[in-house]
Amino acid sequence: MAISVQQLHQIIDYNSDTGEFTWRERKEDFPSSISAIKAFNKVHAGNLVYQDPHKGYYRMELLGRRYRSHRVAWAMHYGDWPSNNIDHINGTKTDNRIGNLRVVAQLENARNARRPAHNMSGVIGVSWDKYNFKWVAEIGVNHKTVRLGRFKDFDDAVKARKEAEINYNFHTNHGRGEASVASEEDVF
Repeated sequence: MAISVQQLHQIIDYNSDTGEFTWRERKEDFPSSISAIKAFNKVHAGNLVYQDPHKGYYRMELLGRRYRSHRVAWAMHYGDWPSNNIDHINGTKTDNRIGNLRVVAQLENARNARRPAHNMSGVIGVSWDKYNFKWVAEIGVNHKTVRLGRFKDFDDAVKARKEAEINYNFHTNHGRGEASVASEEDVF
């Protein structure tokens, strides 16, 4: 069972402008011994919460359970745990400022992906066909690859791909910059 949003606010603070989390001072009514509370406050209160990078995303341990930091940010800012995926709009998985986060379905999240690290053309969905000596443009829609055509000119292949992104409602950031391929698991 996930920690409640009320409990989150009792143990940490979230700065929505920076995306940082700091430990709050624990009060005497915290379910722990007085000596443990004093020791915790001496070492941690007011300091940044350690966030462990995992598959590019930050996560933190709160009351013995790990949580993805962007999901905690959303819950603390809006008062409820997100019901779906959280998308980092600018593609930076460690940028947990609230203005960079949005709740989306997995399909929408995939339409705001970075260019995979193995991409050789520099444009997502455009590749070189070494057998036909042409550029190939394609796009993934509804778990199927839609072939957009083969082109002698690289710029024509890129144009076809960009037009398809608009037609299929991909995010304007889709395909920017290189990143490792990793998708967000739908967990807290």
